[in-house]
Amino acid sequence: MAIGLAAELLFIFFILQARVQADNLQAVGVVGGVVYFRPPLPNLTTAYHQSHWYCGSSLKIAIHEYGKGVRYLDGPFKDRLELFPNNTLKISSLQKNDSNNFWMYLQDVAGKEYDDYSVYLKVYDVVPKPTVNATVHGNNPEHCNVTLECWVQMEDVTYEWMPPSRLMPVGSNSTNGTLPLSFNPSLETYTCRASNPVSSSSARLIRRHPCSWTGTGCTRWQNLGEMGGRWLPGVPGVRSLFPWARAPREGDRGAACSSPVVVPLGLLSHLCFPSASS
Repeated sequence: MAIGLAAELLFIFFILQARVQADNLQAVGVVGGVVYFRPPLPNLTTAYHQSHWYCGSSLKIAIHEYGKGVRYLDGPFKDRLELFPNNTLKISSLQKNDSNNFWMYLQDVAGKEYDDYSVYLKVYDVVPKPTVNATVHGNNPEHCNVTLECWVQMEDVTYEWMPPSRLMPVGSNSTNGTLPLSFNPSLETYTCRASNPVSSSSARLIRRHPCSWTGTGCTRWQNLGEMGGRWLPGVPGVRSLFPWARAPREGDRGAACSSPVVVPLGLLSHLCFPSASS
């Protein structure tokens, strides 16, 4: 008796688990994009009288009455919906606040309702170009001690740093144990990629020997150990921020830079300048 009851309860448990997994459908969309919800309902147009689409717990957005066509109800979705004969729902011009649970039920000719399909939609913004930052620690000409940072002003983003590929083979596979290579030991590119489920964007930091960094996008410069000066590219407003900053003298480091100024590095801890390559 106990074994039979346990088997029956286990059977009910598996049915409930299957129901939860079947109902746990998710879809993603991008702001300004399009999403399609396709309920797995083949050959039901003759068995049911109507289908009703809802957003959230109670907002009815569309009704399909077989033989009479489709009605779109007033609300935030009215001009952005298209309901097809097979009950597929299309939503256009997606917005962030469209993120919600969408569900459909069927109604037979007697008015009986059947919950049949549910899906959760999450709408994401397009990931903008990340801001990258190189924080240099110390001033050891033999060792570059640096922390690289990457961020965007939005949530639900993952980050990936891709280090440079230092070795670039030239030519075909070798048959005599030699490998011809070509690389620049004084120049390296580090790429940060920011991603969400619908888009990604990247920015680069370029290291020049021994430990000088420039980037695409907005780069904050920091040097916690050196209190000398570093050349900045010709950035509008630099001299108005630092009127005492002197013009470069002949023989100064970085004299090849275009329209540079020299500023004590201790004041560069939290400044953000567009790089010359952005």
